[in-house]
Amino acid sequence: MKIATYNINGINGRLDYLLRWLKEADPDIVFLQELKTEKP
Repeated sequence: MKIATYNINGINGRLDYLLRWLKEADPDIVFLQELKTEKP
């Protein structure tokens, strides 16, 4: 079983890359986390 985690900020801007990575990695389970912080 292959488990993959991916921290991504701005998923809409990187969707093509994410989908390509998922196809290549072919994980059984994927956890996506989007982190956002306020500008100082």
